[in-house]
Amino acid sequence: MTAAPSNHNLGTPVIVLMAVASALTVANVYFNQALLPAIATDFGISPREVGLIATLSQLGYALGIVLVVPLGDRNEPRSLVRILLIGVAAALAAAASAPKLSILAGLSIVICMGTCVPQIVLPLAAGLTRPERRGRVIASVQTGLVLGILLSRTLAGIGANSFGWRPVYIIAAGLMLSSAIVLPMVLPRRGALSATVPYLTLLGSLWGLVCREAKLRLSCLLGAAIFAAFSAFWTTIPFRLQQPPFNFDLAGVGYFALWGGIGGLASLFAGGLIDRFGQDRVSVAAVVLAAASIVLGAIWPSSYIALVASGNLLSFALSAGQIANQARIFCLGAEIRSRLNTIYMASTFAGGAIGSAGAGIVWASHGWTGVCGFALTCVAVAAASLAGAGITTLRTRGANGEA
Repeated sequence: MTAAPSNHNLGTPVIVLMAVASALTVANVYFNQALLPAIATDFGISPREVGLIATLSQLGYALGIVLVVPLGDRNEPRSLVRILLIGVAAALAAAASAPKLSILAGLSIVICMGTCVPQIVLPLAAGLTRPERRGRVIASVQTGLVLGILLSRTLAGIGANSFGWRPVYIIAAGLMLSSAIVLPMVLPRRGALSATVPYLTLLGSLWGLVCREAKLRLSCLLGAAIFAAFSAFWTTIPFRLQQPPFNFDLAGVGYFALWGGIGGLASLFAGGLIDRFGQDRVSVAAVVLAAASIVLGAIWPSSYIALVASGNLLSFALSAGQIANQARIFCLGAEIRSRLNTIYMASTFAGGAIGSAGAGIVWASHGWTGVCGFALTCVAVAAASLAGAGITTLRTRGANGEA
């Protein structure tokens, strides 16, 4: 079976459903961040120990992207998505009854390994869209991802405050079962691009792509560094908000996640900006905004408005940078698109795991100020990556970032 032509024009309803499904599935990686204080209290452990859940969630997602997403170049996506969602639902149900941290942490890896569904859907959507609309379609699906991140934290915080953290996992399991029924029904049928390539050969080709594609390496460095800063902020902000002068409960933390991250929805417009100004310009702007957001939160750590603004700027910087990075790599070849996304997203979420782990350690010893310094260091790595690629100003033009 051959792949659908790349100039196929996906209808708006299908794109919207892809975005909704991506929102529901990516929520599994993030909703536990709003539950960390409740889990720590239930298990009688410290904030540093419970931060392991967020760290392993990011690592699990990265493992899923490395081991599962390459199958998108070989297998029919609808069957692959159905199997993954059923497995995730079962793991979520088991997590709801986890008796101790070690079991919940292990299940978090399994859950997030299977929650790589959006990273299968995204290359599929890009490949079935005309090139002149590709940036906007990527932005639409990414907006679904942002909504999933924002609403998962908010709703999980409210749910945990009302019913406890365990029912939140049960609800998530039900949503995954529903998605396993609906999503395969709406995904376009697309034959495998590399149907005869053995699985181990697919995996073995990843390193060769990294060595060969300079644009891929740049996107990976940018994605990992900015997501490390993002994860550092959101992993520790619940603990900051439970300190004076805020003294928030879990519902308050959840509401902050909504108001503090809603700026990420502006990513809906980032696709048009990329089509007009090019990926490089958007990447530079994203790094500048990320740095500004962290400085804002560091200067006014006791101002709710400042922290909300900081969260919004950082969310938009992450989303815009992500779309620019993926638009850059999806131009490199249709037959390797899933593997390109595998490499990029694995790098990004490995960066997120480093950000979560580093923030937990720094929080324990240096508090919020230390976390801001750590996050700013991550952004500096992104700036250095752009400088190393010769991208230091907003001078580039065109969809490919060419002068």
